[in-house]
Amino acid sequence: MPQKQNREYTERLIEFANQLVLKHPNLDLLSHHPKNEYPIITQDLEALLQERNAKRKLLLPNLSAFKNQALGIFSDYSGEGAGNYYTYSVLVCGYGFTSSFSEKMKLVRKNFRLGDKEIAFKDFGMGQVRACLPDYLAAANDLPGFVCTLAVDKRISTLFGPHDDPSSLHNVADLLAKNGLGGRKPREAEKLLRVVHMTAFLAALLGTDGQKIFWMTDNDAICANPNQHQSMMALFDRVLPIYTRADINFPLLGGALPFQPKSIEMNDLLSIPDVVAGAVAQYLTKSDTESKETISLKDGAEKVFTFLASDGIGLKKATFLIRLNRKGEMECGDIDIALHNPPVDRMFIPIFDD
Repeated sequence: MPQKQNREYTERLIEFANQLVLKHPNLDLLSHHPKNEYPIITQDLEALLQERNAKRKLLLPNLSAFKNQALGIFSDYSGEGAGNYYTYSVLVCGYGFTSSFSEKMKLVRKNFRLGDKEIAFKDFGMGQVRACLPDYLAAANDLPGFVCTLAVDKRISTLFGPHDDPSSLHNVADLLAKNGLGGRKPREAEKLLRVVHMTAFLAALLGTDGQKIFWMTDNDAICANPNQHQSMMALFDRVLPIYTRADINFPLLGGALPFQPKSIEMNDLLSIPDVVAGAVAQYLTKSDTESKETISLKDGAEKVFTFLASDGIGLKKATFLIRLNRKGEMECGDIDIALHNPPVDRMFIPIFDD
């Protein structure tokens, strides 16, 4: 490309990237009540985002750019089996931008002969899935959105009461039942509240007045059937106003489980939090007993961490941890992911304060 054209392209790219960044975001969502009246999960999320912002490490997407009128939320979770952490990963994106991502994914699927095969962390053993990851994650990086991932130490029984009180989990389940949202075992009730509060907090953080919300979550014990999914959405409808600013109204909330028959376009979006949650959960569990130099991860996980180590033109990322320290006290922190050998062709784009 001639030097003049190359310079013009770079200038357009910088302008485009800056339009997709939320300048001076309002990070004080827990302002309607005293902070200690909010759940620990959102107290920590707000504090972690504020800390990251103070260090000038936080970029959030402007999901109202180019007149986008809806939020698309896609969530997946890991850690139900072996391992030391439950991991919750939520993608909030501009729903109006997803068609461009889907077009790119048609080419990725064709090039790697994926057919309608779902891209999932559990299937990284398949050569085709593993081979497509760089192109798949590159397409995801161009999608305007935010992937927020939270890992929680499994020794923490609840984030909605005293974590060392055996009755806390049952209190959570009883609270849902009293509000007509019961029918779940105590651990499922706790997971439901974690997922809904985290998702509502992020929607309130990134949404603007008049936007519609569509939330797709993976098939899971917290919404194993249509009735449970309906009660999850009812809970979301009640929780969202807790975090939403007074000048913002979301006129329509919709939700779904993965469509039947299968929607490849929707599954490709849902796969973003799937691969992130799986990779982060595996790494954190191994890091508890292995040194960083000797940790061996599932083939393909290293590509996910390369993806998480930097923000894309459109997609921004943050990964956080809540755990018990040696004194048995809860602490939270930012998982700072950095590459020892960054790609030499990586392009740095300046983001300007307006």
